Amino acid sequence: MAIKLININQGQYDSRLCNNQIIAPVIFEGNCNKAIFTTYLETILIKELLPGQIVIMDNINFHKHTIIKVLIESVGCSILFLPTYSPDLNPIEHYWFKIKNEIRKVTAQFKDISIAVEHVMKFI
Repeated sequence: MAIKLININQGQYDSRLCNNQIIAPVIFEGNCNKAIFTTYLETILIKELLPGQIVIMDNINFHKHTIIKVLIESVGCSILFLPTYSPDLNPIEHYWFKIKNEIRKVTAQFKDISIAVEHVMKFI
């Protein structure tokens, strides 16, 4: 399965935060699920992780699958799950409002949404 960049109004966003920097951003079609998240880990995120880092995740079911743990641990990292229903404790959540608003502002200036996203991410 390929992760496909698509129209912002039809897709969902994902990325990670490391030392107050967004890393490994992606736009994908539909809602995130185990297949999409696994592909994201395999093809994008684990290439950005350094041994000893802790990947903080919420408690959505697919985050807890064995393959997710195996992939993250394969690069020498570990997982920390947040308490249930605690987006205020997830540092990346504080960035999403700003990112989404900035992308909406510049979308009309670009022919391709992926270029608009790249543009915004340079300034976040």
